[in-house]
This record gives sequence, C-alpha cells and structure tokens, in this order.
Amino acid sequence: MHRQMQTVVVLGASGTVGSLSGGILAQNGLNVYYLSRTKEGSQKGLARAVKQARSESIAARITCGDYNTLFEKACSEADWILECVAEDMAVKKAMYEKVDAVRRKDAIVSSVTSSLPLEELPQGRSDSFRTNFLSTHFYNPPGKMLACEVSGQSQTDPALVNFMIEFLGQRLRRVVIPVKPTAAFAGNRLAFLLFARITELVRQFGVEMMDYLIGPYTGRLLPPLATIDLVGLDIHKAILLSLQTYTQDAMHNKLVIPAYIDAMIAAGRLGNKTRASGGFFKKLDSGQFLYYDPASEDYIPGYGPHIQFVEKAKNQMRIGLYRQAFEGILQATGTEARIVHEILATYIAYAYSLIGQVTDEKYGIEGIDKVMSSGFHWACPSLLVNMIGGAEKAVELVQSADLAVPQTLRTDTTWKKYYFNAGKYFIAG
Repeated sequence: MHRQMQTVVVLGASGTVGSLSGGILAQNGLNVYYLSRTKEGSQKGLARAVKQARSESIAARITCGDYNTLFEKACSEADWILECVAEDMAVKKAMYEKVDAVRRKDAIVSSVTSSLPLEELPQGRSDSFRTNFLSTHFYNPPGKMLACEVSGQSQTDPALVNFMIEFLGQRLRRVVIPVKPTAAFAGNRLAFLLFARITELVRQFGVEMMDYLIGPYTGRLLPPLATIDLVGLDIHKAILLSLQTYTQDAMHNKLVIPAYIDAMIAAGRLGNKTRASGGFFKKLDSGQFLYYDPASEDYIPGYGPHIQFVEKAKNQMRIGLYRQAFEGILQATGTEARIVHEILATYIAYAYSLIGQVTDEKYGIEGIDKVMSSGFHWACPSLLVNMIGGAEKAVELVQSADLAVPQTLRTDTTWKKYYFNAGKYFIAG
C-alpha cells in the first residue's frame, strides 16, 4: 500500500511528551493538530513546542483544539494519530474507541507508551485499527534525545512497521530501534532496573552519595536520582510496576520499589514537576539544594562527598585519560568502590542478557547501544566494555558482582569494532 504522511493528530498535546513530539513533526514539515481536554491546554503545549524549536514559525503548522470541538474533524483527516494520553490502560482504550469511530481505515494509530503491554491496547478495536496500530516510543525531550523505539503487536501489518521505521529515520531524523512488544522495551527496561537498585541503596547511603558515586563520570548525562526527578517519581513507579507484572528474568528480584518512594509520592514529592514540594532534590530560592532523607521523610543539607578514587578518575577524565580512569575505578577497594562496581556490572550484564529478548538477536548489542546513547545519553554498554578493557575484563567485573555472565558478552566483539567519542559520555563535572 502506498502511504502518504502529511497530517498528524497528537492526542494529549498538553503534556510534555505530546507537545514536544508534535513539535518535532511540525519542524519537519507536517501539519499537526494539537488536541487535549481544553484548547488552553493545547496552546500551552504549542508554547512548549515553540520554545523547543526556538522558532515561532512552526506555529503556522499547528492547529490547537480540544476533544469536544475538533476531535472528529482532525482524526478523520489524519494520516497518523499519535496518542500521548495518560499512562493508564483504561484511559487509552477509551480514547481508542473514540478514534476508531472517526478515523480513516488506512490511518496509522500509534502510542508513545512503553510501560503498558502493547498487545492488550488495541483489543476490541476494528480489524483496520489493529493492523494499523503500533508503538512509536519517543524519548524525552525529543529535541535532544533522538531515540525512537518502534514495535508492532501480533496483528500489526509488518509493512506498516517498515514504513514507520523508514519515515521516522529519514523524515524525522530519529535514531530508530526496532524492538519486540515487551514491557518497557529496551531502554526503560534496562535503565529502570538500575534506578530500582540505586533507590534501594539510598536508604543506607543517602541521595547525595548515590548520585555522587554513580555520577556523570560513570557515563551518563545526569546522575540517576536526578534523572528520576526529571522523569517523575510517579512515572518511575508506574514503569517498575509494569516490569514487575509483565516481565520475568534472572534480575526480576531487583525491581524493587522502596516504601519511602510511596511516601514521597503520597506527599506530592514527584520531582521536577513539583518543584515547590521537591523530589529527591529540592532547590531553595537561594539556589541551595537539599536532599531527601528517607529516614526522617524530610530534606537535609548536602555535605559534599569526596571519595579519593572518584576524584582521581574525574581528574584523569578531564585530560582525556578515560581508560586509565577506569583502571583506577576497577582497582579501587572499599564500600563505595563496591557500589560503583556493582552498578557498572549490572548495567553490562543486564544489557547483554536482553539481546534476543527485547531486540532481535541479529542486531546483537548494537540495538541496545543505540537506545542507551540516543535515548538517555548514557555511555552504551559496548562502550563501557571498551573502557573497561574488553569483554574478558567485563566478564571478570560481572563475576565479581556475583552476577550471571551472559554468553553474548563472552562472545561479543562490538566493543572493538568501531570508534567511540568517549569524552561526550564521561563527564568529569
């Protein structure tokens, strides 16, 4: 079937993901309808998209409206309906019922979800809806994070999946990662398992220490707890609950939600979206940061951790000695060093174990590499293997953390096949 792509409807355009993803569409020459519960909400989404683009010109391609007045017209014209509503199965299914009643039979419908089971979402809809339904999981903010995971479900037309992979890559300039219809796909499944372990360690070592130990020097743009604040603690919990329910693997027992996370959510401490209440961090008017203390359920001032092997590694990275920095990290001893070793080992071991589970085995580690570097701006797993000194050294690290060694890690050669710009991932701070 020949497909054209000129008109797109964004449902849930008042939200961050919907508005910014819609902005990317408009920046690339598509006509976009922004729909949400109120026109004012859609207009706020438009303002967010304009700020992302740093240009008001995209507003000429975006029409704002609400579900009551513009829904039927917009959906009946659309080549693609991009659903970005709340991460709730009932909410999404109710929206799909409305869409199915007015959409063209050849219109594409996609969801940005990764946490809900893709197979269940289109159940009860028409044949044409199900064959034209898939997930296009944009990473946030899409103006900076170019990854987009794409997956069909059992009834999706394979030709549609191929069309969207090509369209997203060529027209929208996304880094496209084909994934299997599993909970959280590749990126979130890997990242949120690490987040879960780090939040568990917070109870003993504190917020400030954990983000110091697993900071940017270990290969990430943002420290992990600051990333959770950006995502939102409510979303963090929702993704972990989905993983607990819909996945089963050797590291399933690491998908822990400490009780203090529930207490933070109940108190409205969700992260950046609740700046006045805070999250793991709370910024005062003076510019000072306070850190959440699970024991007291309150905020405490920082003390400025200073661990010798961490500071030495940062100093070496500042002058480009990345491998020497990692040699020092791996040779370090003590409680703090063991924490860093465990997190690095878990990242590598879990990433390689997911080959064939969340991405096709033919892609090896490279599919997971792409989503971690382009979706999170983390050093990808094979780059970390490279920095450590190769697969043999990585195997030793994984074994030292009492983790199972995936055979895919033992046999991998990706880490030595291509050039890495290491400096942009290992930020000394």
